[in-house]
Amino acid sequence: NRHGSLATWVRGVHLHQSLSGAYVKARTGLLPAGLPEDYGERFGVSYQHILQIDQHRPWTDPAILPVLEERWVSEQKRPYIEIEHFSFYYPERTEKVLDDLTLTVEQGEFLVLCGPSGCGKSTLLRQLKTVLAPHGRRLGSIRFEGRPLEELDQREQSAGIGFVQQDPENQIVTDKVWHELAFGLESLGYDTPTIRRRVAEMASFFGIQTWFYKNVTELSGGQKQLLNLASIMAMQPSVLILDEPTSQLDPIAAADFLATLGKINRELGTTVVLTEHRLEDAFPLASRVAVMDRGRLLCTGSPAEVGAILRGAGHSMFLAMPTPMRIWASAPDAGGHCPVTVREGRDWLTGFADGHPLGELPAESRHVYPDEPAITAEGLWFKYEKELPDVVKGLSLTVRRGEFLALLGGNGTGKTTSLKLLSGLQKPYRGEVKLVGRVGVLPQNPQALFVKKSVREDLIEILKGRAFSRKAQEERIA
Repeated sequence: NRHGSLATWVRGVHLHQSLSGAYVKARTGLLPAGLPEDYGERFGVSYQHILQIDQHRPWTDPAILPVLEERWVSEQKRPYIEIEHFSFYYPERTEKVLDDLTLTVEQGEFLVLCGPSGCGKSTLLRQLKTVLAPHGRRLGSIRFEGRPLEELDQREQSAGIGFVQQDPENQIVTDKVWHELAFGLESLGYDTPTIRRRVAEMASFFGIQTWFYKNVTELSGGQKQLLNLASIMAMQPSVLILDEPTSQLDPIAAADFLATLGKINRELGTTVVLTEHRLEDAFPLASRVAVMDRGRLLCTGSPAEVGAILRGAGHSMFLAMPTPMRIWASAPDAGGHCPVTVREGRDWLTGFADGHPLGELPAESRHVYPDEPAITAEGLWFKYEKELPDVVKGLSLTVRRGEFLALLGGNGTGKTTSLKLLSGLQKPYRGEVKLVGRVGVLPQNPQALFVKKSVREDLIEILKGRAFSRKAQEERIA
């Protein structure tokens, strides 16, 4: 965690989480005279097993406080990750994917890395862990805790740098939840008591107790991604890197997952580097934001500073900023601090309204659709196996031509199954679906549709079996 560097000064200590002086007092019955109540929170005192800071001074000596504070402040100023003039080329390509990028990540920071799709965010994050880095030509340097990244062996990187990928399925390697939590620790060679303690701690911290003994196949997408996160945090990494971890989660699961990241950063002090498109939820958690565009670093700063910079530059990325920012930017003569959260937005809007008359909201436009239905479902019932409970129960629905229908719900409520029934990918055991015309289906995981090596070959594959001549296929692809 953020006090990891303190472990080199404290002997016989296993640092797990920051504890306040009051908590240490409650656990040990002892709070050294003269030490402030936030002693543990400020300097990483974690268990009653701390005996001394060095060979000559016991940790209960108040005289150690200024010495420890001076050391700790100097450590806090040292970046955890330093990226200097880094460029990257994919094999046999002349254009740079990352172009002369310089960025530092401080200890204990929550850094949100954002930018349009294809700007190089994922490529940059994968450079921070050599086993995941794509093949290609690199220029510049990356340092982790003051050391060149390539000098760290796989064990050091596995223990010190946690990485959560986009697809929850990609990182799960065992069949049981409890075994998945223990797998990383087993691979690092920890003893059984340590593994059991850390697994228990993570299960409690992430609220996994109720599904601790479940099969991984029974979990929802949100639960699988939470399990991936808990499995990594069991190894207590110094830095947690997440590459769009909510891209395949529904809004409720995504909000819960991001809130958990905030809890990890806030309560465990773990440095977090996150790429995310759900900036409405991510920005309030961030201590700093970095914006990328076309492989370059566009700007960095606090969320409010970045919002003001993007607004002033008229950059299209500002359209992805949280709603309070966009309302602030759209108001005439908007001044003052750029709001990030809804609360800050309400406070700013209240002050703005004192000097500007507010008008009525314009009437919402209503679309008129023809009566001809495109999809009609009547009394659909479905279960995946005979002995399992029903997933869809009596679904009746009519979708008219030209209509845009949003199907909402939490994890495991049957949204995906319902779409499979409506598109004909699954058959209900009771009820009927009527379709007018052709149906196209785009699944959650885009990789499920790719069967060839190039975009052109994939487009040709889609048109196979259709009544198109070769010339017509070429025209459609063009």
